[in-house]
Amino acid sequence: TSAPHEYLVGPPAGRAVLDSVRAAHQLADAHLADQTVVWGHSQGGAAALWTGQLAATYAPELEIDGIVALAPASNPPALLDSLGNVTGGDLFASYVIAGYAAAYPDITMSEYVRPAARPIASEMAQRCLSDHGTVVSVLVTLLLEKPIWSADPDRGALRNRLAQNIPAGPIDPPLLLAQGEADTLVIPSAQAQYVQTRCAAGYRVDYRTYPGLGHVALVEPDSPAVTDALDWTAQRLAGQPAQDSCS
Repeated sequence: TSAPHEYLVGPPAGRAVLDSVRAAHQLADAHLADQTVVWGHSQGGAAALWTGQLAATYAPELEIDGIVALAPASNPPALLDSLGNVTGGDLFASYVIAGYAAAYPDITMSEYVRPAARPIASEMAQRCLSDHGTVVSVLVTLLLEKPIWSADPDRGALRNRLAQNIPAGPIDPPLLLAQGEADTLVIPSAQAQYVQTRCAAGYRVDYRTYPGLGHVALVEPDSPAVTDALDWTAQRLAGQPAQDSCS
């Protein structure tokens, strides 16, 4: 689109999901039910969490019956910390810094990205993962002698803004959160910390982990997490009570 992509910035993502539900209900020929269950994976998982957090105030007319977050980017600061250990991590780092610079006036690429890496980071931030040119971008980053950062990105305005985008508030609909234990992008320990924080705050969550599954494998057709998510969704639409891993 013509507007910048605010990657991993939570509130606009959550509002966009709710707006899409509103728009879908304008399609009379679709014959949609009033019930809605929101699913999301990775970046979409974070959007799903923010959808649940914002639904009551932003779209109180909608009936959101459940939130399914699969390997969600629930902890943006921890995700950014982990990218240095991931092949092609500079691609996602470019998404982050470009998205946050677009969303927040107190963040600039010039403050955090090395001059030599800025053209590469800006170019990568314009591409989707499915773009064939993304492969070239990843190869270029692998040839860089050092990361794109001019200094530790875990500081200053960027760190503060990343922390603001943790969906830490109440989520009224029942929540299913699934995490692969072999995930190298969304680190299982960071996900567990997020869940523990929610439990400590008195919120409910059905948290399930899957041994041997990585970030993408979690949502492949033969994944048990997909079967669980479908069953869980059917239970929500049937009005059955949800499990709570915190209790």
